[in-house]
Amino acid sequence: MSDGGARPVRRRFVEGTTIEDLKAYMGPFAATLGYVFNTETDFVDEVLRSELEILEATGDVYCPCRVRTGDPKEDVRIICPCIPFHAEQFAAIRKCWCGLFIRTDVEDGADLLGVIEEPEPGAVIEVPVCRVADLPPGCVRHVKLGRADVALARVGDEFFALSNVCRHAFAPLADGVLEGYEVMCPWHGWRYDVRDGTTDHPDADVRTYPVAVRDGLVFVSVTIR
Repeated sequence: MSDGGARPVRRRFVEGTTIEDLKAYMGPFAATLGYVFNTETDFVDEVLRSELEILEATGDVYCPCRVRTGDPKEDVRIICPCIPFHAEQFAAIRKCWCGLFIRTDVEDGADLLGVIEEPEPGAVIEVPVCRVADLPPGCVRHVKLGRADVALARVGDEFFALSNVCRHAFAPLADGVLEGYEVMCPWHGWRYDVRDGTTDHPDADVRTYPVAVRDGLVFVSVTIR
């Protein structure tokens, strides 16, 4: 029989996790996405202290400035660091929701504390998606940008971004093989030119996205919708 008590909290971090532990865990991952901890160190410690309190109460480090819905599939989007789930918004405001993380091109994190309005729909923004060193030449990786599934490809020292979905049977192109400037679909071998998204099959070209490389980071330009 049930004792009617509350379900025990299932911890996602070990007992005794500290602020420094969270920094060591979150920092390297955020760096791969073009973000660092805010330069306001006291603010960083305050936020992480709040996350430790949330960890004790809920079992995970949910963002202290977001409200949990109770739906695990939805709430995974606010487990810190939640940068991949909100890449467009964060790139636009140059920080995460609470300002714990800021883009690497921000010199003074104090300028980004507080509420910052997002750009209007239609604005084009550059989203940092990975470090140059994280994608070797001849490789393709999947990048999620809002609603868009993007395949990021590297040919030599050039980077290209195109829709990740093959127009034939909807296979993920990021799982394909890159041969020169062509990515070969992993399911049926359709070939797409990563430079312009074209293929030999009629009415099956895919969208491409502008790509830029700066300071060791790869940026993909997208339109806010």
